[in-house]
Amino acid sequence: MYEKLRKNLGNKNCEIKPEQIDQITNLYMDFEENDISKIYPNEYFGYNKITVERPLRLSASFTDDAIASLRYDKSIRDEMEWAYGQFGDALYGDVKKYRDKIEAYLDKNEIKLATPAKNKLLSLEHWQGQLKLMESAQALADELGDAQFDDYNKFVPLVNKAIKALDLDLDAKGLKVVLDAVCWKNEDAERVIKKAEKGKAIIYEADSDLRDTENVPLDQDIHEYFEREVLQHIPDAWIDESRTVKGYEISFTRYFYNYVPPRSLEEITAEIFALERETEGILKEIVND
Repeated sequence: MYEKLRKNLGNKNCEIKPEQIDQITNLYMDFEENDISKIYPNEYFGYNKITVERPLRLSASFTDDAIASLRYDKSIRDEMEWAYGQFGDALYGDVKKYRDKIEAYLDKNEIKLATPAKNKLLSLEHWQGQLKLMESAQALADELGDAQFDDYNKFVPLVNKAIKALDLDLDAKGLKVVLDAVCWKNEDAERVIKKAEKGKAIIYEADSDLRDTENVPLDQDIHEYFEREVLQHIPDAWIDESRTVKGYEISFTRYFYNYVPPRSLEEITAEIFALERETEGILKEIVND
């Protein structure tokens, strides 16, 4: 019930004319099913899109490699690593002395850094800040050792206690950078607790890498579906209710497609032979002429 446009209007290549609008209106008013009209309840095409979360699991250890990585800001690691390889500890005294050489390296290698990133690369304060983080991590390693902790919830209090005992000048932002450097995801580790209140449910940190979604039909209970389709396979999963959204999807092909069976082999064979005979006749006419 549409006609093709003689010329596309952007992505539009069809139009519905007044007589076709009348036909659609009549189908709606008649409210009867036929080949071009189907009747379904509104919720039939709807679904709740739920977000399935799984807990973050972290292990931690003050390894030499983890501590050494703190010398560089991970957002400009390659550039800082090159500069340190060229100029060493002198960078912690006067970065601007090497500004021209660093900029020449960036230009030669066609490295385009955003202005904030370039400013950090050429900032004495930033270099000294990274060195301070590395030295703080080394002090914590000397205090706590390099043993692997598979319970982040117990590891962090030990780190905070050591920071206080060592009187380290490490703010919340710096501590987060250090923890990010010495921690890694481990499916065998304990779940990371986000919030726990006495007498209430424990809320865990979600692992964004494990986040998934499920479309639950509107005529089904979300929690019954979740228990049946998700929890049986992933017992530590939960639904983030704040992310649930309602949507609708209509597949016209699914409801209006008319299956046309393929032609039989005999019919196709007969057509091929007929074409061969026709072609042979044409060739004879050409040769005789």
